[in-house]
Parts: sequence; structure tokens; C-alpha cells
Amino acid sequence: MVMPTAVKTQRMVGVAILTSLTVVFQVFATAINFVTPGAIPFALAVPLIVIGAAMYGPRAAALQGFCFGLVVLGSGIMGVAPTSAMMWGISPVIMTAGTLGRGLAAGLTAGLVYKALARKETYFGVLGAAIITPVVNTSIFVVVLFLFSEVLIEQGAGRTIFQYASGIMIGFNFFVELVVNIALATNIDRIIGIVKKKRV
Repeated sequence: MVMPTAVKTQRMVGVAILTSLTVVFQVFATAINFVTPGAIPFALAVPLIVIGAAMYGPRAAALQGFCFGLVVLGSGIMGVAPTSAMMWGISPVIMTAGTLGRGLAAGLTAGLVYKALARKETYFGVLGAAIITPVVNTSIFVVVLFLFSEVLIEQGAGRTIFQYASGIMIGFNFFVELVVNIALATNIDRIIGIVKKKRV
């Protein structure tokens, strides 16, 4: 089925706006991290990725996730996020692949989960996407961090402190992001419903 030009244009504009907002929100998160130094900035862009997944599908959400990854990667290169900066210094290739990959994977997975669950009820689709996005994002980050663990331990104060610090920071960020996403799921579902009604 060929998509009408007007609908295609509307879709492109919508994806562009959400992608731009994704970048802005994550840059803002990075700026907060710079003003109040912390090892791992919050993923403030995740709710926007959930909206993109619901409104425009997996590919659009994957694009948003990729752009989210670009911002996170940039924060590491510029030294704003200490952990990311250390990983960039150890292996730019693994850091780049892991950071862009986790953003892309989180967005793509959000779109697929929404598509599967929204067939029965859109709220379940939004809730599923809101849960899976931080899960995928954090899980891949943990894997990448594990790859760098030995070097980071050598550069830091030892294995125990590294494991304690990284566990607390990652766990706290993940918990906050997950709770916020679940709390926003109802509002996101309402926003999507309103926008879709205006399209008709």
C-alpha cells in the first residue's frame, strides 16, 4: 500500500520533531550532569522514544535511539560523563559500537514491543515499550562496562569500590528511569490517543 504524499510528509515531520526533542532532552541531561557532576547521566529522552515507537513504529524509534546514543557518545568524548570518558579512552571502537548500538536497540525493541502489545490495548503497548526501553539500554550498557571492567578497576581504587560504585549508580539510574517511564505511561497513552484522533 502506497502512503499518500500528505501522510508521508506529516510522518516525516513528526519523526523529525520527536528526534530533535530526543537530542535536546538528552543534551539537557548531559548539561545537568556537567553542572552537578555524576558518573552516568539520566536517559531523559526515553519517554520520547516510547512516544515515537507508538506513533511511528520501530524504525522511527530506532532512529531516535541512535540519535540518543550520539549524544551519549558525545558526552563521553567531551569528558562530561566520567565513566563514558574513561571507556572512550580505553577503546573508542567498542565505546562507539556499544553506545550507538544500545540506543538503536532500545528504540527498535520499544517499537516492536508496542506493536505486539498494542493490538489488544494501546496502553499495554505503551507500558511494555516504557519498560523494555530502559531494560535494553541499561543491559547493553552493563555488558559494555563489563568489557572495560578490568582496565577501569586498574585505573580506579580497586575491584570492590568499582563494583560497589558502578552497581549503585547503574541501579539507581535504572530504577529512577523505569519508575518515571511507568508513571508516565498513562499520560503518554493519552497524548498518543489525542494526536491520532486529530489525524482522522
